Amino acid sequence: MFYFGKETKGLPEDILQKYFDNAIRIPMREHLRSLNLSNSVAIVVYDILRQVDFSGLEEISTYFDK
Repeated sequence: MFYFGKETKGLPEDILQKYFDNAIRIPMREHLRSLNLSNSVAIVVYDILRQVDFSGLEEISTYFDK
């Protein structure tokens, strides 16, 4: 399960404390306030898929073949 915080404040402190050992942080440049939530989700999902070598995904989409 994944939790994503608000773009303006991040995750609440109690959730960060509870899951501290499993928390990840997306590195950003200094002085940037936040990433758009959908961009954050896309980064995390992409990295999860990358770590499992994109297992279960087709190399070429057959979506338009129908």
